[in-house]
Amino acid sequence: MAALHLNEKLMRFALFKGMGHAELAELVARTRLDFSKHAPGGEIVHAGDVVRRLLLLLDGSLTVTTASADMKCTVSEEAEAPFIIEPERLFGLRQLAARTFRAAATSSIVAIDKTEVARLCSESIAFRLNMLNLLATKAQRQAGERWAAPPQDLRQRIARFVASRCVSASGRKTVTILMERLAAEVNDSRINVSRALRAMEEAGLVSLGRGRIDIPELGKLLAL
Repeated sequence: MAALHLNEKLMRFALFKGMGHAELAELVARTRLDFSKHAPGGEIVHAGDVVRRLLLLLDGSLTVTTASADMKCTVSEEAEAPFIIEPERLFGLRQLAARTFRAAATSSIVAIDKTEVARLCSESIAFRLNMLNLLATKAQRQAGERWAAPPQDLRQRIARFVASRCVSASGRKTVTILMERLAAEVNDSRINVSRALRAMEEAGLVSLGRGRIDIPELGKLLAL
């Protein structure tokens, strides 16, 4: 990939915010970058993999799948470039991928080894501050979600259940879950959950299948 073209793509990421073209060009020249291209459906990261590299989606889109511990509930969504794959999993207590990422379209990935990331944090104050800001923002958002106003009705509890398991609170989502399991998760009866979902389907907010809920736009569901 031509250096100028690569630099333009990297500047779209929060990690390189505030860097001038010269600084970024020098950083790229001194850093080992591994490039890969993935065909639609190709797996990039599997949940449970040890995270040894920082992965940046330069082009394309990903299908992101989050699964419960017993694998009986999954939430799938799409992430568009530019996108950083789980930077919070590179360091810390659990350095294992929490989600599975597959290419939804032909996608280009650049990978930076963990040792290189540590060196960049040490040598570049801009990169270090951007990494800290990225991780702090994720932590603050998660903390804020715990103290959000409680849902006022069953439909809001269902929407909150889905949103709390997503990377993004907007866009298309697909949930695979049995009605009995969803009822237990939102602390209500199966028949009440079924009625709430049917009402949401009639309003055009969801589409129901056997053990499956398709949500065209989660933001609209959360706006209830």
